[in-house]
This record gives sequence, structure tokens and C-alpha cells, in this order.
Amino acid sequence: MSSSNVRPRRGNPRISPTAYATAAAWARYGFAEAEAFDTCRGRGMLAALQLGTGLLSPFVPAVAAGPQLLRWRHAAFSNWVAAQTPRLAIEIGAGLSTRGQAYARAHPDMHWYDLDLPGMVATRRRRSAGRSPPPNHDLAEGDLFDPNLGASIARPEHGPVVAVTEGVVDYLDRAAKRQAWANVAALLRRLGGGRYLAEVYPLRRFLEHGPAARAARAWTTRAHATLCYDDTDMVALLIAAGFARARILPDAEVAEWADLSRVPALPFSLLEAET
Repeated sequence: MSSSNVRPRRGNPRISPTAYATAAAWARYGFAEAEAFDTCRGRGMLAALQLGTGLLSPFVPAVAAGPQLLRWRHAAFSNWVAAQTPRLAIEIGAGLSTRGQAYARAHPDMHWYDLDLPGMVATRRRRSAGRSPPPNHDLAEGDLFDPNLGASIARPEHGPVVAVTEGVVDYLDRAAKRQAWANVAALLRRLGGGRYLAEVYPLRRFLEHGPAARAARAWTTRAHATLCYDDTDMVALLIAAGFARARILPDAEVAEWADLSRVPALPFSLLEAET
């Protein structure tokens, strides 16, 4: 089931700097095998993030939890995947996450693919030198904007298929979101159907909370090019991209997946879609 011959057609080959900060956060919070990608650079960026969110929190309560949000988000994604009991799982734009190899090691009867751009794949392989991945885990190049995304991944004989993107889609403008989601939907259809999870930061959550909300409303027009406005907007965009169904996961449904006690306000929503 190797996907080593996937070659991205488009995309930025560089590594997003945020990948280092999130990797440091995942190591700090003790996620399985995350120490492999914990770096001095990442810890420094994480400290800066914590300082910045601390300064902003009186004005924008949605960012008050700072790195704690990274912990909650990563745990929520991991526990959502586990709840699906997948036969095949694909993380697109996996970055420096070790979720896939840890899950694959614990579940040898399934297969996990981590896909990312060439620079990130090379960095992961370099930092993983000397560590043996489980045989049911593959790391390969893959571009979210490639209509042939994951073309060589084989359809499983049976069992659920899932795909996730964590910390990826909200860097994209609306047209790019729709294109990326269309490629994910096409991949899942080719694999016999499946479910997809992503997080998005609806603009309305920033506009409705805190003393900075009035000033933030003046920013709406510019930010709306990238951020979806509300939950209805996000679901509609996923349907337009080719998913048969989509919904926002209510906080009550996913609260058991992670400790929300230190998260005063969630700035993002979890989106689940299905083909």
C-alpha cells in the first residue's frame, strides 16, 4: 500500500513555521512519540505564542487559553479518529504530528498515511532517523491542491476510511478552501466513501466577544476572504465542495475527548463531513 510515488503538482514546498510551535506544544502536553519533533526553535515559538495570547486575552477572550487550545484541538482530533475505528486513516498536511505513527503502532490491523509537502516530508525523515515506524504507517508527499491527491493509496477491502486536516485549511482563502475540500472529497469517494474532520475559525466568534469586538467588525470585509463567517457558511462550503453531508460537532459531543476546563471560549469549530 505504499504511496511513495505520489508527486505533488503544486504547492509551497517550504515548512510552515507554525509546525515547530505546534510540535513543541504536543511534546509539552505528553502526546505519544511527540518528543521526536520537539525542537529549541519550536519551544521558543511556543513561548512567544503564550506571551502574545496572554497580552491579547483581555481584549479577545477567545485566545485566552493560548497553547492550551493546541492541546485540546490535537486531543479532539486524535479521539475523533479513534472513535471511527478506521481501517484506513489519512492525515493531509500532517506537519510534525506523530499522531499517525502512534495510532498505527497501537492498531496493527489498520493503515495510516501521513501526507505533506516535500520539505516537510524530508524534515520528518531526517529527524526520524534511527526510529523505526510501524509497518502499517506511511509517510509520503502529497499536496492538498493536487486533484490526484493520494492517487496510489489503495482502497481497503472493508472498514471505515477517515481523513483529517489539522491546522491547515484556515490559512487558505475561500476559493482555495473549496478546491482543497473538493480534492479531499474526491479522494474519499475513490476509496469507497468516508468521513473527514477539520477545524475552522469562524469570524463571528471573534466579532461577538470582548471589548475589541466593535473595532474588529471593521476588519470583517478583509478577513472574510479567508475565514468563514459562521457555522452555516462553513457547512455550505463543504457541501459545495462535493461532500454529501456536513455538520458542526457540538461542544457537548466532543467535550469528553479532552479537558475543556482551561478553555474559556473556543475560537474554532470542528467540522465533520462525509461522502
